[in-house]
Amino acid sequence: MNTNLQFFAEDRTNMVSLLDIGTLIGSTAKIVEMGDGYKEITEDWGPNTESTQYVNMKNANNTVKGYEFSTTPERDYMSDDMQTAIDTMFKLFPTGKQCETYYYRYYKTDITKGTGDCIRVPVTVCPSSTGGSGGDTLTSSIQINGNGAVELGTITIGSDGAFTWAPKVSNTSGK
Repeated sequence: MNTNLQFFAEDRTNMVSLLDIGTLIGSTAKIVEMGDGYKEITEDWGPNTESTQYVNMKNANNTVKGYEFSTTPERDYMSDDMQTAIDTMFKLFPTGKQCETYYYRYYKTDITKGTGDCIRVPVTVCPSSTGGSGGDTLTSSIQINGNGAVELGTITIGSDGAFTWAPKVSNTSGK
């Protein structure tokens, strides 16, 4: 019997990261895609685990107590709304509530007819670095850190490309 099973990994374009740049520094919501200008966005979920091994146990038991989300995406300097928000942070160096917003992530394979599952993470965003070497492209990095529980919701992509997010009725994430 010859079984030829082939599995294909999705490419990086399947994962879409979004950031609400509108609520940064106290404005109204404006969710934009973190795509153009970013060469890498890697989410680090930093699971907080606790291990217990009693004297009568051969192996330890592990408990996941929570997650500590963070990412520091670097972006080529581009003239768009995302860059304007980053530039504003590098001019004002906000603190406290002015740094609070939401990060969103969905997979294109979860989207049907412009809607599908999407997580929303309350985060703080702050400027991290800007510059580059002589002759290189100007870049900017922001630090994004989790600031609360992850929520599972639904993202809707409008015909104009605008994103809206709504919580799911039954949400068990973050428990």
